[in-house]
Amino acid sequence: MQTAHAEPVQSSSQAIEPWGDAASGDGLAPRFLLWLAAQSGLQLRQDIRPLPRVVEDLKSGQNALALITASAERDGFGLEVCRPTAIRLSVVYRDAGRQLSQADLRHRPVGILRGTHTLDDFLADSGADRVYVSDLHQGFRMLRIGRLDAMMCVRPGCGRTLREISTPGDKWAELSISNEPMAVYVSRAHPLARDAAMLDKLRAACSSPQGKQEIAALLARYD
Repeated sequence: MQTAHAEPVQSSSQAIEPWGDAASGDGLAPRFLLWLAAQSGLQLRQDIRPLPRVVEDLKSGQNALALITASAERDGFGLEVCRPTAIRLSVVYRDAGRQLSQADLRHRPVGILRGTHTLDDFLADSGADRVYVSDLHQGFRMLRIGRLDAMMCVRPGCGRTLREISTPGDKWAELSISNEPMAVYVSRAHPLARDAAMLDKLRAACSSPQGKQEIAALLARYD
């Protein structure tokens, strides 16, 4: 398939499971973006990086294509191609027989994935103490040993991680917070953002029945 972009363009994905795993270089985001690019005749050079770096490189144009949480701030430096899915946000805590409310978390340590801001409003409203963790595995291990009273849960991904670290005696409860859309962004600072024909191909592939089937299959695999 012919494309105006003969050379591969850089596409960095966040090192937050299941979207990206730095150790393996694999994940939901690079797989979906690779599929999307293949349908559109675009070649990618992919890697997995910490989320803050992914965002900074999207701003500068070093990262041409990314799948990250949609926000008004990111619309300023990223051209939204599509919203293929959404993440479900909650906090998980040890089940002691009583459902916790937002107010119950005031001044209590809650694990937050480093580089994310999706729970900023929740933290401000609840008065919970933010404790940064590097990934879901670290956060849930800290929750198990009592160093956290609750841990941020992002689905897809959270369910799989909980199953991996839990023992038969562990009982967990969950406080739902919100759903947040995930968007495919093209950096406004990259030449790809000025290729109208390629952008149309990316949008068409993403919104096609095949695109919906692809993201559904990946979501089922990674959670």
